[in-house]
Amino acid sequence: MHTMPHLPPGPTPRFWQPLAYAHSPYRFFRSVHARYGDTFTVRTNALTLTVVTAHPEGVGQIFTAPADTFHMTLPKSLLRILGRQGLSGMHGEAHRRTRKLISPCFHGESLRRLGGMIHATAAEALEGWRDGEVWQAQDAMRDIALDVILKTVFGVEQRERLHLFRAAVLDLAATFSNPAFILSALLSVEHDGWPPNRRLDAARQRLAALLQENIAERHATGTARADILSRLMEARFDDGSRFSDTALVDNLIANLMAGHETSAMTLTWSFAWLGRHPEVAQRLQDEIDSLGSDDDIAAIQALPYLDAVVKECLRLYPAVPDVLRMLAKPLQLRGYEIPAGLNVAACSAVLHMNPDLYPDPERFYPERFLEKTYSGNEFIPFGGGNRVCIGNHFGVFEVKIVLAVLLFRGRYTLQEPAPLRVARRGFLMGPTSARVRFQRK
Repeated sequence: MHTMPHLPPGPTPRFWQPLAYAHSPYRFFRSVHARYGDTFTVRTNALTLTVVTAHPEGVGQIFTAPADTFHMTLPKSLLRILGRQGLSGMHGEAHRRTRKLISPCFHGESLRRLGGMIHATAAEALEGWRDGEVWQAQDAMRDIALDVILKTVFGVEQRERLHLFRAAVLDLAATFSNPAFILSALLSVEHDGWPPNRRLDAARQRLAALLQENIAERHATGTARADILSRLMEARFDDGSRFSDTALVDNLIANLMAGHETSAMTLTWSFAWLGRHPEVAQRLQDEIDSLGSDDDIAAIQALPYLDAVVKECLRLYPAVPDVLRMLAKPLQLRGYEIPAGLNVAACSAVLHMNPDLYPDPERFYPERFLEKTYSGNEFIPFGGGNRVCIGNHFGVFEVKIVLAVLLFRGRYTLQEPAPLRVARRGFLMGPTSARVRFQRK
């Protein structure tokens, strides 16, 4: 055990800690929490220590701290993916004004205009499935989520262009989820000539070039469409300026990385859990069938049990197990003064397992979200504060529509209802297998 002035207790920093964190963040955080309590200090990368809290009060202290308490300096490994002009790498006034411009694209009327596109994408995917076919949920849900984001965010319409974009995105995803790249990122190996970095740079450039072609086509035709690319191109800052083409590319790729994998994994978890809990699946099926059709987007969004099922999937294995912030100023956290230069993190992987908040926390029990309303310091699958995931509403909106279409039109039987096992899937964690047999309704 190590002790440092003003820092919570934790295991002695060792080289293996970032490796254990990378292998299974849920297991890593929950084992440290079991020994050291709700607030502890660990090393999750090679550069600095992180003070982690899983107490609602500590989570609130991080999320409500003034914006200038934190700064954002992305490591080069993330800059390779997200770019230098994306919202994710900004802080201060630049972050505030950029977020103000992007946020309306993922809320309200903009979402409602995209609902039909999401519905059509899910319905088209289902038409290609054969009756009695067994598919791997991860692959099927990845394909649907990818097409959704290509159509609704990137504005890709023609079938041949979709094929090009799919190939470019999957190539980029394969390079940044490669264990060699993940390991080099954790160990801060940033040299441009390092093979994993070189492969990722090349893959990103291919996707960026395709996006530039889409943007150039919009500039040439001036055609306004419902997709988010069009909305971003039309948006203006307070001084009348607009996003540069490079900023558009960086923000679109950032939303792709944050959005499509997360939605795909949430959908995969849905089938993994529903297949293991037939009573939950039946209740959800009855609720969706009661609609009489699957094309009323507002009615789908209003379904209470569907909402509870999605939230329970997000609770058990959140895509982001720790919401990290880098301190520009000292922060009072759970009785400790954490100095500038260190990281602090709100730990959803542990917070969501708190039995005082979630009785019998390892149980898949969507009803808990019908029985209680959780605060933004108790349920944090998308982070919180002024850096909460900008696509949080879009992600839940999308998952609900896709689930409603698939469940209304088909029936599904999990082929391996054995005890659940979890493994890394790129930067996210998912069930080791969720093979499902499809029967058309």
